[in-house]
Amino acid sequence: MTATKQFSRFLVVGVLNTLLGYAVIFACMYGAGLSPELSNVAGYAVGLFLSYFLNKFYTFESASKSHKEIMRFLAVFALAYGANFIALQVLIYQMGIYKGLSQVLAGIIYIVASFLLNKHYVFETEKN
Repeated sequence: MTATKQFSRFLVVGVLNTLLGYAVIFACMYGAGLSPELSNVAGYAVGLFLSYFLNKFYTFESASKSHKEIMRFLAVFALAYGANFIALQVLIYQMGIYKGLSQVLAGIIYIVASFLLNKHYVFETEKN
């Protein structure tokens, strides 16, 4: 698969995952009255499972049945999510940016880190 097609698929998965993740985040934050941090954790937890399966089978078309792939995916998620969470804290509490906008800005950091690490470290493809 060409890099352009792979990136296009990643964007489709990202849009679906982002819509679901933010729906959960904002439902928890504004509907359930949870803190921005707890809402963020809930949104990313839901998205974690969807992201793994869609990226494995649709975006990167990985045929690997290796447990290493799952462990790498979780490690990449932890790194990307950690960067997201730190950014969220800085944006809200140190920079005073509105919490809804902060969620979106922190999400951009997560997306970039996640794609690069998944493409080059997690999923085994013919031409990665």
